[in-house]
Amino acid sequence: MESVKKTIIEALKPWALGFLSDSRYRDKMDAKIEKKIRRITNITLGKELGVSSTTKLDDIPYNSYELYKKYYEKPVEGHFLYDINDYVTTLTSGTMGRPKKYLLPKTALKNNLSNTGLSSILVATHDGEKITFEFGDIAYTNVPGGNQISAHLTEIAKKGNFGFVKNCPDPNLPFQTKVDYFVNNYKNIDMAFMTVTSLLDEIYPRIGEPFHLKAFMTQDASSRVFKDEIKKITGSYPKTTYGSTETLFATVASIEYPGCYIFDWRVIYPEFLPEESVLDYNVSIVEEKYDSVKLDEVEPGERYQLVATPYLMEMTRYIMPDIMECVDTGDDVLGTDLPVFRYHARSDKLMVLHNFTRIAEEELLQVLKEAGIPFVDFTVKKELAGSKEYMRMYLELTQSMDTELVYKKIDDKLTEFDRDWNDLKNFLKYNPLIIELLPKNSFRNYLYKKHGAPRIERIEMREERLKMLLNNSS
Repeated sequence: MESVKKTIIEALKPWALGFLSDSRYRDKMDAKIEKKIRRITNITLGKELGVSSTTKLDDIPYNSYELYKKYYEKPVEGHFLYDINDYVTTLTSGTMGRPKKYLLPKTALKNNLSNTGLSSILVATHDGEKITFEFGDIAYTNVPGGNQISAHLTEIAKKGNFGFVKNCPDPNLPFQTKVDYFVNNYKNIDMAFMTVTSLLDEIYPRIGEPFHLKAFMTQDASSRVFKDEIKKITGSYPKTTYGSTETLFATVASIEYPGCYIFDWRVIYPEFLPEESVLDYNVSIVEEKYDSVKLDEVEPGERYQLVATPYLMEMTRYIMPDIMECVDTGDDVLGTDLPVFRYHARSDKLMVLHNFTRIAEEELLQVLKEAGIPFVDFTVKKELAGSKEYMRMYLELTQSMDTELVYKKIDDKLTEFDRDWNDLKNFLKYNPLIIELLPKNSFRNYLYKKHGAPRIERIEMREERLKMLLNNSS
């Protein structure tokens, strides 16, 4: 039986990994996108984008969630690619804990798992010399359950992989229960998908010694920073992937570049807008024309905003809020000339901590107002301390207050106002807020030194401007 399982794995490898070395990938991508465009010509969503039988990809305007939202909220037969019964409702985090609703076709979910899902598992278990995956390996996942995309994918995987991978634990268990499960069963787990913080601050201290994993998988951008610590604990470098509700699993991990990833062109047609041309992802349809960079045209060292077109879903030229950097035009360990990327930042000005909470500027203003904080102005910056991400708030008050009281009022209001902030504190067991009070006239002095029509960047102020602000406060 074991020899049969090994034979199955060896037979799957060329099919699952062949896309990495396919020199005709651009031609095949173009053929797939032409087929996708033909399919959406006949549905309402396609017509709203102006798609006809002669439309080319570059003719279709960039667009965002606001275009699709009305269709997701009131689905009607004929608006979508598939029968309505093929869709599952998926929720994803919006700002301040208000979820966005998506309808995703099970047809696309199943296809995604059988392509990128399988390929990602095989690549993730690459030890630098060979793939170590074995039939029936146990994969641990600590991701949200319920109507989150991860829960749907896990359920489909359980029904369709025929023992190829054994998933654990139940995705609907509470976060902490899943952590406890790993600690109690780590000797029997082959692969794990979780946040870097969970590994470094929750699991490793409780186990008390290094343990072996064939693969530690994560979507945390901090995995690059902590790659050596992760290797020391688990025996291998982190395997970082990029995926989302909109794109599904879209990448496999790079082996040569830990913390980086490679797009799977079989399931998605990725386009890239140079960083200086970043688009607002909240605009329903972008009327202006912007030339995109295709997958075989990106350059190392350059940063781009992702525009996504999954082949088997309605979303076409969908503006993602993510900026990524091309680090190389290939991965020598995997033997591919496909470009390698790393996640850089969100394109908008949101405070994002560990992919839990997303807080916009106006929401922070509302929190301060409702918390009764008498303030002149503020700016917040994300900081990394150990494996934890913090929001440091530089705050100037209009009247004197004790720092501890300011902290408590703001943290209490954030906890009340933002479900995701509350979850972040409870799940990862730390207080992510840091308050730094600035002297009187700090912001006034800063603005006096600025030229033109100066304004305060309240989220992620540029480093040189932050130094100017802090120098004025000293």
